Amino acid sequence: MKKILLVTALIMGFTSCSPKLVGTWNIDRFEVDNPNGQTYTTRNAGEITIKKNGTGERNVEYNMFQNAFSDRQPFRWTKQGDDIITLSTPGAEKASDFDKTWIMVRNDKKKQLWRSTDGRNTVQTLEMSKK
Repeated sequence: MKKILLVTALIMGFTSCSPKLVGTWNIDRFEVDNPNGQTYTTRNAGEITIKKNGTGERNVEYNMFQNAFSDRQPFRWTKQGDDIITLSTPGAEKASDFDKTWIMVRNDKKKQLWRSTDGRNTVQTLEMSKK
């Protein structure tokens, strides 16, 4: 009996530790701050679906810098620690602006705030809410 209770407790513990970020997220705000002090913001840029198995899908469309961007492709994700997530699209024909390592500034059940840089002093911010 004790063995069954222990196994049940372990299973429940692992289940409750699943990432808060699993699910479909609306991209409420995608912002780019460049080194010249210019900030470009787009709202409702699409959605990102993050699956428990380390994969996901992007359905993103936005206009920035007078250009239209579309990113509809599957991706892989890995999480390091509590606040670092990396998105990548192995074998993609077209590079994605979202394929990079992000710092999870806010990681709640209903809200996410991620920040990253492109290596040239440009900072990107993703603000998302769970659908």
